[in-house]
Amino acid sequence: MLIIIALAAHETAHLIFAVILNIKFSKVKITLFGFNLNADLENTAFIKKLFLYLSGPFCNMCLYFVFKNTAYNNFADINVFLALINMVPIVPLDGGNICKSILETFLDLKAVCRYMIMTNTFFIICFMVIIYIYKKYLYFILILMGLKGILEENRYLIEKSIRRNYLMKFKK
Repeated sequence: MLIIIALAAHETAHLIFAVILNIKFSKVKITLFGFNLNADLENTAFIKKLFLYLSGPFCNMCLYFVFKNTAYNNFADINVFLALINMVPIVPLDGGNICKSILETFLDLKAVCRYMIMTNTFFIICFMVIIYIYKKYLYFILILMGLKGILEENRYLIEKSIRRNYLMKFKK
């Protein structure tokens, strides 16, 4: 139950910051991996994206410091764990989205997507090793998130390629 409260606080912080930063979104979906804001962040300023992605882990760290060394120490531990896990640089986690946003300022779309696919693959292998050695099956969720991120990056690349080809064909 405490993990659900920590996840809800994390995702609510993202939602609040989206409103504060005036980031337009069409709907909010609840998924296996938390809330999903359907927002077009392509034309959103880098700093706004950074604040949006950092808001969830920041909320969890605040809750950690508020509840550590109290009767709710377990809740504090869950929040610090959630904040740290969310900073792993795999898409769709916050750390992956931050990494992707930083790379987008320096590289083209194709290179960024390929880098994120390689990063997700690397971490999936690491999590598989952790599961094999330590029998920590919680990391299976991170493997699923990493696979989801790879599929999303591939879909995004294909979608952009189709749009670009369509525009080139009909603009002539």
